[in-house]
Amino acid sequence: MLAATHSRALIASSPLSTRHLFNSLRTRLSTVASSLPHQPIPGQPAFTLFSRATSSNNSLLYSTPSLFRTLHSASTIGPESALSTKPSSKRLPAYSPPSPSSPHSQVFPDGNIKVQSPLGFEGADGLVKVNARLLRDYIQRTPHPPSKDYVTLSYYQFRPIPHKEDLLKIQYFFLTDLRAMDVVGRIYVSSEGINAQISCPKDRVEDFKDYYATHWPIFDKIRFNPAMSEGKAFKKLHVRIKGQLVADGIDNSTFDIYNEPTYLTPEEWHKELSSQTTPPILIDMRNHYESSIGHFEHAIRPDVTTFKENVDAMLDICKGKEDQEIYMYCTGGIRCTRSGALLKSNGFKSVKMLRGGVTAYGRYIQDQREQHVAEGRGEEEVKSIYKGKNFTFDKRLGEPITDEVLATCHICGTACDTYSNCSNMACNLLMISCPACQQKHQGTCGSGSCVEMVKELNEKQKKIDKNHPGLRGMKARLGIQPFHEHRLRVRPLKVMENRRNKARI
Repeated sequence: MLAATHSRALIASSPLSTRHLFNSLRTRLSTVASSLPHQPIPGQPAFTLFSRATSSNNSLLYSTPSLFRTLHSASTIGPESALSTKPSSKRLPAYSPPSPSSPHSQVFPDGNIKVQSPLGFEGADGLVKVNARLLRDYIQRTPHPPSKDYVTLSYYQFRPIPHKEDLLKIQYFFLTDLRAMDVVGRIYVSSEGINAQISCPKDRVEDFKDYYATHWPIFDKIRFNPAMSEGKAFKKLHVRIKGQLVADGIDNSTFDIYNEPTYLTPEEWHKELSSQTTPPILIDMRNHYESSIGHFEHAIRPDVTTFKENVDAMLDICKGKEDQEIYMYCTGGIRCTRSGALLKSNGFKSVKMLRGGVTAYGRYIQDQREQHVAEGRGEEEVKSIYKGKNFTFDKRLGEPITDEVLATCHICGTACDTYSNCSNMACNLLMISCPACQQKHQGTCGSGSCVEMVKELNEKQKKIDKNHPGLRGMKARLGIQPFHEHRLRVRPLKVMENRRNKARI
């Protein structure tokens, strides 16, 4: 256990030196120690986070995965510190991506990923375990380089990963290795597999794909699904461990999650649905706010807020139709893979889904248009059976597939399909707002309290130097709980109606 006196040795300016983080580390060391293996795995590199000696300038020497090379400036703990283990012979070199000859994951017959624990451990050689949350938070706080040309990719794979220790290793290596490639986005891992949406520099895309192919053979069925538009869609990299990749509340033991539906490529999907003489059973497996700005022709669009509600609606729609063809689609495919497996496990004979989801179909239509232009034909000859925009769960909040505008501004009713969040982060209402209303209401939902709050904060910002480090992201960051729970936050018309009713009272 770390002695309390050593906490005073941490310098206040260090990102790891706050009283809260250090106390968290100190109080959880014993818990982490009991949860991880205590002996190194033969033939694998040892990962340690702290070593004993400090250099002449009080920088902590260590032996650790190389992304943490900057930790040497995070502490001035003396040689007698309780974190001490044994001297390190040298500092780590600058980071370089792992070589193909030393893959991180090697799958053995028992299914374990044979990698030394990334969190360190306190074994016979005296190595010390360190809190995983502390390390993850440190990586996520590390600033990214200036924005450059990025490509947004989505991908997923259902693949059993039964051991929690392996999930921690996957989380650790993704954070360290992908951060070095300047990759940003969200990666979720669970005992079911992986689901990710990331933005990668254009000149590193092939390196990124090679990284998965070389170092992660357990994810051998991943298909990288590029977005239609280019650009950096996320601010930073998050890798999180979840109970379910997509939450539907259904126990995996009640159906075969790997009994997947029939996949149709965008071209096959287009031809098959275009040739139907009567509308098929075509289910939109997205939420109401996604389908409101774009959907396939003749699609059944349940008015739901969560995936769990949509699964219930799907079961009602398909009840008694086990012998009929069922078509389904979503944004990237993962929701349909799971829903289709549920239907097939319950006796449905023909369940088909769009591989890659609306994102892949949009790319297919875009490629068709470009091909027509290259051949001297008009791009208007390319007929899309999807109308409007594809909603995206990133800062774009949608990318257009066709020019049709299917929705209206939630404030004034003008034809519009541009989503935004209320600029008062304590409200954060997800709404469709036209440019005129955006300007008139300071980017808010139009509520008087939200407008006044943002005006007040804008005035305060004018008095602060534009280069002040605390200004970034200041707007309406109140540090309080949002006004609305999720079910209302994505139903702005309901919220606005409730406000009008309260005003009448």
